[in-house]
Amino acid sequence: MKAAPLVLVAALTATSLACATTLERGESRYQQGDRIGALELWRSIPADGHDAETARRRIAEVEDEQQALVARYLQRGAYFERKGRLAEAILSLRVAARLDPSDAQTPVRVLELSRALVEQKAALTRQWQEALAGNRLVEAREKVRALRDLDPFDPAGEDAERRVTAALDAEIERRLALGREGFSGGDYETATLRFREVLVIAPEQESARGYLAYIERIRESEKNRPALAPAPAPDRTAARRARALRTSDPQIRAEGFHQNALSAERAGDPYAAIAHELRAIEIDPEHAAAKRNLAVLRERLGPEVPGLIDAGRVAFQQEDLDGAIDQWRRALLVEPGNERATQYAERARRLLQNLEQLRAEPDPVRAVGSRP
Repeated sequence: MKAAPLVLVAALTATSLACATTLERGESRYQQGDRIGALELWRSIPADGHDAETARRRIAEVEDEQQALVARYLQRGAYFERKGRLAEAILSLRVAARLDPSDAQTPVRVLELSRALVEQKAALTRQWQEALAGNRLVEAREKVRALRDLDPFDPAGEDAERRVTAALDAEIERRLALGREGFSGGDYETATLRFREVLVIAPEQESARGYLAYIERIRESEKNRPALAPAPAPDRTAARRARALRTSDPQIRAEGFHQNALSAERAGDPYAAIAHELRAIEIDPEHAAAKRNLAVLRERLGPEVPGLIDAGRVAFQQEDLDGAIDQWRRALLVEPGNERATQYAERARRLLQNLEQLRAEPDPVRAVGSRP
């Protein structure tokens, strides 16, 4: 009973298409994303036909769109190739080749990149597996990252990332636990050693950085204690209780993000510093040092915002959407309410999502989308 309305709708749709003119049927194809089919229908209209002039105009418009789309995919392919992201480069170039069958060079380049992709993936797969087997976890992580950059679509790369990440997380947590135990018991030498081992594996691990900062403060306070003051009795249980009262896990993590910010600032990356300070304040809204440093950074970088917005526009015009978004995100770190940067970044994100969706379509010729 429920199927009857669907059959009726299908029949009415077929009837309406049968009654439509060639121009209208071409427009329907176009709206469905089939530009090639639309062009074929419009070109079939006789030169002296009733809709000939409209058809010629639409053919010119859609051909211009088609060429612009081909150029965009070629530029995206070149961008991904420069970045070493070969699988993404190949997908973009394949779409361009299908949109422009007269292009003989792009298919050749696709074959060359495909061979390079297979060779590089095989080498990186062997390298990360050997590193993981030898417990060289940092090396294994770097090889897997390179593999994921090379081909983010390969399920084998996802599995490799999961395996290496799990091994790293387990090792980090093991060393953090030893460090926390030493900290709670007042054994700062052991705690410092374990937390530094964590930072070798994960240089921005906020808990390790936070604990190390607290240890440094404790040592400074002990160093500044009057020489004649009696040393406290070595009561580890009392020390553990005192540490628990003074420091909570959120406070330690917030301090770690603040230390990451200071480190990023020393390394010449004030935008990363702002991002870290924001995380610190998110975890501990009362972190005074993070709030002060955030205000100082934003005031100092404020004059750079117009330049960041313009640099993003230049990157956008060159089809470097990722680079454009990065510039506008930096501007928004400094001025979160900047309307121009917000609008530009959102527009680039939408375009990037559309391109990713088009490359993922099984038949790119039929997936070129609606009119921009």
